Formats: sequence, C-alpha cells, structure tokens
Amino acid sequence: MNLAEILVISVGLSFDVFAVMICEGAMLVRVEKKKLICMGLIFCGWQLAAVLVGNLITLIPPFQNSSNGLQKVWDGLSVVIFMALGTYMLYKAWKNEPVFETRSVVNYRSTCAAAMATSLDAFFAGIGFGFLDSEILAVGLVLELVTLLFVVLGVYTGYRLGYEQKTKAYGTGGVILMVSGIDVIIRYMLL
Repeated sequence: MNLAEILVISVGLSFDVFAVMICEGAMLVRVEKKKLICMGLIFCGWQLAAVLVGNLITLIPPFQNSSNGLQKVWDGLSVVIFMALGTYMLYKAWKNEPVFETRSVVNYRSTCAAAMATSLDAFFAGIGFGFLDSEILAVGLVLELVTLLFVVLGVYTGYRLGYEQKTKAYGTGGVILMVSGIDVIIRYMLL
C-alpha cells in the first residue's frame, strides 16, 4: 500500500474523530491550547494503540501464510473491513443523533471514552493494513498526524459552527472509506 492510499484511509478514519471533536468543541466555553493538546494526545494515543494491536493480529502464524490463494482471502477481508467501516459511518451520518449544546469545560473522562470508542475503527483498519502488508511505521505516523489535525479542526469547527457539522463529517468519512475499499478491490484483487 502506498503513502497516498494510507493517507486517504487515515483521513477517512479520522473523520470519526473529527465528528466527535465537533460535538466537544460546540460545548466548550472557550478553547484552551493546553487542553486542546491534551485532547489531541489522548485521541492520537488511542488511535495508534488500536491500529498497532489490529496489525499485530495479522502476525499470528495462520495469517502469515501468504500463498496466492490465502492472500486473496486476506485482501478480500480488507475490502470487507473498509467497506463495513464506511457503511457504519454513513449509517451514523444518516441516523443523526441529536446533541444538546451546553457550555462546559473539557471532561477528560468522557474524552478518553470517546477516544476509545473512535479507535475501534482504527483497530479494524489495522487488521486491514496488516493483510495488505502495509508498512506499519508509515501507517502509524500518517494516522497520528491526520488524527491530531482533525482533533484541532474538529474542536474549532464545533466551537465556531456548532455540532450540526458532525453529520457531514460522518458522511464524508464513510464515503472515503468506501472508496478505499473499492480501491483495494481494483489494485490488489483485480490487477
């Protein structure tokens, strides 16, 4: 998997974080840079841990056999993972759960819970990356940078525009992940 594909999938995964941070930003009394950095580190830590654990699963000996027949199965599983993640995010966009905006300060307990919940996508993506023999160092670095950027952008978007933007974020992330699944079909299964 090349760097551009890793970047696109990382952006798709980070739209989930972006949507959560929009809701968080919409409820802040004011944006404090120190707390913003803390929230970014929390989300980055969870995303990195999840993608690494997901990738480690593919190192289990039965998954290591990369004979031509099994490699097509693993590539197919990667497609299923990316398409399922995209479908899930599109469902979240369509569902559009209401959030009641009340101004408050950062609650690190709820931030950790949100980071853990959004990292489940990264866990499954880590499995997909592993089956596609992606360079995990590149995946981790790109995912971290994109996640940090989306945390900052999400907080400021929510703070300035309100939580209504989360539906657009989920929808965009879902479409990007679905396109990534189609890309895997074309590049790794058909060619």
